[in-house]
Amino acid sequence: MKFLFISLPVVFTVLGCAQFQRSSSSGYQAPMTYQDSEHASRPSYDRQTRQTAYELGKDPNSLSPSDLDEIRSRQKVREMERTLSSKKEREQYSKVLPWLKNDNEKIDFLAIPSIEGRQQWINRNDIWARSQAPAEEIKDLIETQDIAVGMPQAYVKKSWGEPTSVEVSGNPIYKNERWKYLRHVSSPQGFRQEVRYVYFEGGRVVGWETE
Repeated sequence: MKFLFISLPVVFTVLGCAQFQRSSSSGYQAPMTYQDSEHASRPSYDRQTRQTAYELGKDPNSLSPSDLDEIRSRQKVREMERTLSSKKEREQYSKVLPWLKNDNEKIDFLAIPSIEGRQQWINRNDIWARSQAPAEEIKDLIETQDIAVGMPQAYVKKSWGEPTSVEVSGNPIYKNERWKYLRHVSSPQGFRQEVRYVYFEGGRVVGWETE
């Protein structure tokens, strides 16, 4: 996701005749070309499914069953997020969002019908401990001042410090952001300034680029 972050029914026509669709048993169907055959072999997905596939970094023309499961989970999350009606609900979700590991955890959290119930879920699953005790691979990244896909925003700050600027995409509670860093790196010609952008979705790294 870069900021960060489609087929019509075939109608045959004949010169001098009105438009019509031939029956498959009429014997008058045009022969299928290689291109038609290749297109027909691809399943057709609706616009929302294709958009969600791109959001997840997947090719909508070659989705596996597991890809489709991921897409459905992401769409379910989006539907449930829209049910957060109060400011307190949205603030609670925004705070916990970067520490939820995947869409299934988001669904479990959002399925609870009250703020108090969601807080109990947070406590029961010891969610806040994740911010205090990063996994070993995250510790290694912080020590080497590196980042990785899936890294929460708080750990990016520990590794790279505060960003020079932050751009927000859409509703701020969802933490879909682009952070800009200005860093000085060594080169054969001495130190030079390098611009780096880090992209977040739900408060976790989804990619970065360097200028």
